[in-house]
Amino acid sequence: MLDVLKSMGFDYLAATCASSFKGLHESVVNYGKNVAPEFITTTHEETSVAIAHGYAKLENKPLLVCVHGTVGLQHAAMAVYDAFCDRVPVFMIAGNTFDAAARSSAVIWVHSSQDDVAMVRDFVKWDDRPGSLQHFGESAVRAYKIATTPPMGR
Repeated sequence: MLDVLKSMGFDYLAATCASSFKGLHESVVNYGKNVAPEFITTTHEETSVAIAHGYAKLENKPLLVCVHGTVGLQHAAMAVYDAFCDRVPVFMIAGNTFDAAARSSAVIWVHSSQDDVAMVRDFVKWDDRPGSLQHFGESAVRAYKIATTPPMGR
């Protein structure tokens, strides 16, 4: 996943540390040496998306954001809506444990859902739920192209 994200030229990844994307977080810091993308730790998912919103306005390209499952996406929802209204691209990955057999604790159960993106689908340009690494690569490239094609954010 990180190799695909690096190939798209992300400079930064803004996120609140969370277990639902811990593998990607670890890959950015250790495998990717925390360079392009560099992990920016935030204290709230709404802050992560707000940083991405401002970055896109300044740099004219999206910043990568990771949010934690249902709760993180709920926290980010208003900032996602703000970026949508401003027609600013934000590239977001929402962590989620879809496989019930992999939900090892009660915390993971209550932070997972069948369709977490439903809460923001009306104000995002495109979403997908890849089920394999190959599907992630294809989905990520498509998402980046869609996000950066005018009118952005619509």
